[in-house]
Amino acid sequence: MLRSYPIAATVDNWLHDAIVGIIQDIHDKLNAGENIASTQPTWRNLVSAQLTGQKKDSLIGLRGVRDRLFAFKNEYAALLQPDRTTVLAALVSQNDIPNLLNRTIQPQVISQTHSLIHERAKDLFVFCFEKLTDLNVRASQYDIIFSSLSDKICPFCGIERVMNPEETAQDQDHYLAKSIYPFCAANLRNLVPMCRCCNRDYKKNKDVIEGGLRRAFDPYNCIPPEITLNHTTIIVGSSPIQFEWNIDFLTNAEEAETWNSVFDLRTRYKRDILNEYFDKWLWGFSEKCRKSRLRGYIGENLDTAQIRQQLAFYQEDKADNPSTGLAGFLEPLVFKFLLKEYDENNPKIVSLIRIAVLGRQEIEEIEAA
Repeated sequence: MLRSYPIAATVDNWLHDAIVGIIQDIHDKLNAGENIASTQPTWRNLVSAQLTGQKKDSLIGLRGVRDRLFAFKNEYAALLQPDRTTVLAALVSQNDIPNLLNRTIQPQVISQTHSLIHERAKDLFVFCFEKLTDLNVRASQYDIIFSSLSDKICPFCGIERVMNPEETAQDQDHYLAKSIYPFCAANLRNLVPMCRCCNRDYKKNKDVIEGGLRRAFDPYNCIPPEITLNHTTIIVGSSPIQFEWNIDFLTNAEEAETWNSVFDLRTRYKRDILNEYFDKWLWGFSEKCRKSRLRGYIGENLDTAQIRQQLAFYQEDKADNPSTGLAGFLEPLVFKFLLKEYDENNPKIVSLIRIAVLGRQEIEEIEAA
């Protein structure tokens, strides 16, 4: 992931927190031997123990939430006490999202052992997720996230833009799939905006942590990985020159490999960016050098070190000011790779850079003289 979202976007998590609190309250009452009637007064009392003011009134008025909560409660009450403890542990586990993502804890799921209560939980929490739109919670969350993005580009790919809130509703993915981890389906910590391409074509309903087998980036608290292209090779016999791009992650390697697996980033970067834009990027470098020659900034008889200096300056400029969108951060990495190959005296790269800096015609005239 190329940047993280502000944790402030998850603060208005009152609906999720209230439902979790009500379930914990029901758990305690059942263990104490209380009979919990499925009535409006009961609902009012359960909600009032969690919320006050306008939010309390809003939740009390959500009959769809009430009915699904009572359906969950009825199935929950039919379980033996040890089974209820198992279900409650799953609820707690599935909402410990930071520790699930860094694999500090293992997720607890109940889809196989308690399939009916799993379905009731999914029905309840997915419905609550849908109500977040009516309650304006999702819009408020996205406003905070959108405002925090300086370049308005999807941080999961760096290629596609994210939508302006005034334009249309942006996809907000359940980072931990709601079909597997239903208890966090309405948890803002698990709701993550991403571009439609990432969400609909790649992420879909994948289990990013594979049941606890791998680490994944935390969208609300991550350090982007350091990426390198330095193990890229030239395709033998290619003319004009072509590359077998090798994208390596130098830091946060396990999380980065999960990121790649979920969003197929290596394929997308190679196919859609590096293969498509290398010639354009090299042309941009060549054009800058051509204009510098015309303006007298570059002489005709540059030696190897002076040619390298032009490449190094250009790479530094691109690193300081990468292009926005279309994975523009890859461009300075390409020139960093070219600089490495130039320093290692790769003859094809040396020739390529020499032509870019001095111009083919100028080289021919120098060699003829």
